Amino acid sequence: MIDFDEFKRVSTAEWKLKIQADLKGKDYQTLISKTMEGIDIRPFYHYDEYKAFENIAGHHFDIVQELRLANEKVANKIIKNSLAKGADKFIINTSKTFDIDALTDQVDYCRLILRLDFLDPAFFIKLYNKTKGRARILLNPIGHFIKTGNWYNNNNKDFEILKEIQMEVASDFRFIEVDSLHLLNAGAHINQQMTYSLAQAVEYIERLGKEAAQQLVFNMGIGSHYFFEIAKFKTFRYLARLILSEYVSSPDILITAVPGMRNKSLLDPYVNMLRTTMEVMSAILGGVDEVANIPYDKIYKKSNPFSERIARNQFVILKHEAGFEKAINSFEGSYFLEHISYEMADKTLALFKNIEKGGGIIAQLMKGKIQEKVAENAKKEQAKFDKGELVLVGVNKYFNKNEKIETPEIYPFMKKRKGQTLIPPIIAKRLSEEIEKKILQKASME
Repeated sequence: MIDFDEFKRVSTAEWKLKIQADLKGKDYQTLISKTMEGIDIRPFYHYDEYKAFENIAGHHFDIVQELRLANEKVANKIIKNSLAKGADKFIINTSKTFDIDALTDQVDYCRLILRLDFLDPAFFIKLYNKTKGRARILLNPIGHFIKTGNWYNNNNKDFEILKEIQMEVASDFRFIEVDSLHLLNAGAHINQQMTYSLAQAVEYIERLGKEAAQQLVFNMGIGSHYFFEIAKFKTFRYLARLILSEYVSSPDILITAVPGMRNKSLLDPYVNMLRTTMEVMSAILGGVDEVANIPYDKIYKKSNPFSERIARNQFVILKHEAGFEKAINSFEGSYFLEHISYEMADKTLALFKNIEKGGGIIAQLMKGKIQEKVAENAKKEQAKFDKGELVLVGVNKYFNKNEKIETPEIYPFMKKRKGQTLIPPIIAKRLSEEIEKKILQKASME
């Protein structure tokens, strides 16, 4: 057995001296990487500066599959098939009312998550009663405001409807969704994603009362920076509990996560599988409660059984074959991750306080401040991609010139919204869109 006490403990200062000697005159600063969040990545981390970051993540995650509702009977078959083959829960996204009986036939309500992109209190209560309060039914008017630039009705009316619904449901029924996925897809960096989510949560609580603190669900996007994403989820849970504790004691934080679209491409699309695998791994290790995946061809293809099965099976392998559920919290004690978690927490709290001093998230959106900050970071990120500093394999590095690109079944590029808006909306855009447009245009001319 090795007796580690035999080895001399080396201090941070000694490590730096050794590194500088090995660099033979080069500046130590050249080994420090800069990130979009303003967090420097050092060449080494040491016990001398180690502080354990409080870990409050759970020890279990649910596999979730998503679908945009088109036909209730078809969706019902897909839901039952998916739940039978590995999914724990199923999300239905819809922007209109639907046949509740046809959709939910012979489905355990507890395994349904219904995300409604419209406000209809009578339909909501009907759906709540039909599913006996066991299905999760989600509304997010602030998220709609951010995406479209308009409320469903107006600021006051939308919150009046939420209050009306709140009075009809159980006090712990989670029906208010706070979303950062769209912010990630629009180019917001990690600290912005967390800050604006926390600010949305506080806005809901301030408008709907303390009870709303236990009625929230946080839906977060998963980015490509593996270790930073693990730290993001750890940090966000800690901050959300810290802030919500001002309203209720021992708040129960529910975090769902799904890979973002920002770094996905229709060029060499199978690489998207590798991207999403790494991304859901980071979310699992970061301790989220529910993780959904996206099909590798979601950008350019309609819903299809093959890619949906692949997306689901990525989880099945991670959970049941690779044993990732047992690996949750395995990074606890990592000098690197604990350090950047502290830095993320400090920077996010500072941003959050500025938002609150400025009147809250809605006031800042009305002034265009949030839009400006997200657009500024998106522009920097796009510039790094265009220069090749931010790499997407198969797109701006190792591009296959002989690859034949499939004709898109759906429009794969950023859509500019028409019509008048109350505020400039925050619009999602993928990094590789301009390259893809040129290649598709060239292919159409050949």
